[in-house]
Amino acid sequence: MLRRTGVAVLLLLWLLPSAALPADTRVVTDQLDRRVVVPVDVRRVVTLQHQTLDIIVELGAADRLLGILRSWRSMIPGIERLSPGLEMLATPGDLTTVNVEDLLRLDPDVVFVTNYAPPAMIRQIEQVGLPVIVISLSQGEGTERAKLNPTFADDDEAYAEGLKEGVRLIATVLGLRQRGEDLLDAAFAGRRLVEGRVKDIPERQRQRLYMANPDLNTYGAGKYTGVIMARSGGLNVAREVRGAVKVSMEDVLRWNPQVIFVQDRYATVADEIRNGAAWQAIDAVRTGRLFITPEYVKPWGYPLPEALALGELWMAKKLYPERFADIDMQAAADRFYRQFYGRPYRGPN
Repeated sequence: MLRRTGVAVLLLLWLLPSAALPADTRVVTDQLDRRVVVPVDVRRVVTLQHQTLDIIVELGAADRLLGILRSWRSMIPGIERLSPGLEMLATPGDLTTVNVEDLLRLDPDVVFVTNYAPPAMIRQIEQVGLPVIVISLSQGEGTERAKLNPTFADDDEAYAEGLKEGVRLIATVLGLRQRGEDLLDAAFAGRRLVEGRVKDIPERQRQRLYMANPDLNTYGAGKYTGVIMARSGGLNVAREVRGAVKVSMEDVLRWNPQVIFVQDRYATVADEIRNGAAWQAIDAVRTGRLFITPEYVKPWGYPLPEALALGELWMAKKLYPERFADIDMQAAADRFYRQFYGRPYRGPN
């Protein structure tokens, strides 16, 4: 197997024309534009990125997972309900760290990592002969490709094209190309539905939105959260700052959002806001427009298929209920979950 050839043979493969590669291997290009030699038949997978974990489950390939990132529970609350058995898997590393000895014991065919994994971490894994595939779900330029908080010329295009590229890459590596296309079709069908209903809302009439993370952290420009807000017909009040950042209460008071969203994984933040004296002057709090996002919204700064298929639709319906009165979110979520998770959706809407 390729993983046992060692780094010397891997280097030799780079020097040979692709036709000279062993018949049971092929070359793929990851989202840092790295050419990676992988087995044709990938059955043993480790992922040290939560978005890739979710996509692998949606592709119906959870049974190929040997190891996952250590922080998976906090990153994807409830995914063990959709994919029982994840809690039994090894955790040989996290987003930016790895235990190479633990990884080798798992003997994976491929290892998926995030685009902001340290280069030294990627080299560590490669040097023991394991193929490393970098997933970003965004399409940046130059050094921006490897950043946690990248700068894009167009956030919307960077994430839309990056999501397509990332899902297709994961599906190709796993030999599940059609399933990957089905997943993307469902995602972008949901996006088109929303786009058709909110595109005529003038900017001056769009709702001012704020994503409240713990300890006054939020998402500014350069994150998918701003895209999901814009796509649903709103304006991210924190767009003047960049990336995942801590802001001040003075900032929030100045922005005065009309609607506040809290991710389901941070649900206690909603109570802190409702009961916090300083928050009572905010329009969203005074009018009771503070919403906890259901799990399928997933505005983690990077997109996922269900965020486009369901999250943008859910958010748009919360902002402009009269435009989406015919949409049954429970039914829409149930269809998506049955098709891609193999289970009914039983969460809140």
